[in-house]
Amino acid sequence: MPPTAHATPPEDSLILIFGASGDLTKRKLIPALFELWKNGQAPENFAILGVSRSRYTDDEYRDACGNFDGNDLASDPRWAEFRDLVHYEASDATAAEGWPSIKQRIRTLSEAHRTGQNLLFYLSLAPQFFEPVIVNIGNNGLVTEGKKYCTIDTQRPPWQRIVIEKPFGSDPGSAAHLNRVLAQVFDEDAIYRIDHYLGKELVQNLMVLRFANSLFEPIWNHRYIDHVQITASETVGVEGRGAYYDSPSGGAMRDMVQSHLLQVASIVAMEPPITLDAEDVRTEKVKVFKALRVPRAEDVPEIAVRGQYGEGSVKGERYPAYRSEEGTDPGSQTDTFAAVKFHVDTWRWGNTPFYLRSGKAMAQKKTEIVIYLKPTPHALFREQAMRARPNQIVISVQPNPGIRLRFEGKKPGIGLNIKDVVMDFDYEESWRASPPDGYASLLFDCLRGDQTNYKHRDEIQSSWNACQPILDYWDENPAEDLPNYNAGTWGPSAADVMMAKDGRYWRND
Repeated sequence: MPPTAHATPPEDSLILIFGASGDLTKRKLIPALFELWKNGQAPENFAILGVSRSRYTDDEYRDACGNFDGNDLASDPRWAEFRDLVHYEASDATAAEGWPSIKQRIRTLSEAHRTGQNLLFYLSLAPQFFEPVIVNIGNNGLVTEGKKYCTIDTQRPPWQRIVIEKPFGSDPGSAAHLNRVLAQVFDEDAIYRIDHYLGKELVQNLMVLRFANSLFEPIWNHRYIDHVQITASETVGVEGRGAYYDSPSGGAMRDMVQSHLLQVASIVAMEPPITLDAEDVRTEKVKVFKALRVPRAEDVPEIAVRGQYGEGSVKGERYPAYRSEEGTDPGSQTDTFAAVKFHVDTWRWGNTPFYLRSGKAMAQKKTEIVIYLKPTPHALFREQAMRARPNQIVISVQPNPGIRLRFEGKKPGIGLNIKDVVMDFDYEESWRASPPDGYASLLFDCLRGDQTNYKHRDEIQSSWNACQPILDYWDENPAEDLPNYNAGTWGPSAADVMMAKDGRYWRND
């Protein structure tokens, strides 16, 4: 769970980042570790070893991280001290020949920084490189505790953990294969499948909202909730990632719905855990994933919509069509937008749909969860009720983090005039603080051995099982209308039609 004032401190360790020359490391991982170090939440003794094929000396790599566009860590007066903890090894970790030098640097840095035997391997790599690096870690005997042998200090045994980025497979088969590869080297309690959405403050706050307040939990079920919407929309397009987006791992369905949005949905839908221990929390999430209704092929046209953006205008600027982006196929069928209606077949959620959508080059950047409540059983204010909007609980993750309740109230004055009003909890204004970076929170958890906000292998497999029939149908039935929405809009009209058939509408305000 998120750190508290009494959180177990991270243990001394050496952090190895594979793919260290990439943007993710410089843009997110190094700044997150720097933030933890500045806040006194890093291990007392630790160091970072970046591994990649690009040629850098230690100092060159430190300069590249400190002056990376958008971060400017070097301007922080404490960077000069922190940078000495950052090291670099130019080596190919996918090849056996690259490992003698990596192992030597591990030995040297572990002694120099007194980090002991604890190792954290972070795979910030393209997915095709996951397996060879995992296999090489195992072949080089670096995981001494992976199968729980040779433990001398039973009170504080050394550990070796691995963090693996998405995409975690591109279908159920490839995900299962990657899980098997990991299991040959690491125990499940040493595997951290990261999803940065689970590090977002308002996503973590969702569990507090539900389980710390008697105001909400009694109505958190099919009796009072009409449906749930989860939206993650971006105003940007693929931004030079056309080749990746057109790959077997790309597309909004695989990149966002199967991973991030279903993870958020699992927190909305889960039962209260027995405790906040990682095992208890993840047990309840796994139950949600196993309860996801697996669609039949004939259901797909009614429950799923794919879209691809064409030329348009985003914030007043002309935007090219997806098929014009560098690296994309001119006839690409890749979905840059996906909207899906899921069902969680449990007693709590019987016949309550969960609508998930995500898209690029859309009208507004936002990530939010909206709980739509059912109308009152008897409409006393019948005429005005026809114009009233449903009561809503809106959990805004970004860009304006907070929780908003929409309900009906009487307008001041003579006569009974009803108008919807909003009760607003603004995160930044209330706490006088900005949400911490999601990667910092998740790395802190990993260094402490807390898997609460990381995915279990069963979550991965069940989410793929629920999504794959849709992907298969789309592969077998190419869309003839792509592109079917203009950049700068809320997506294809078919998504609105899907909702209208159910008597519902997307929240686009």
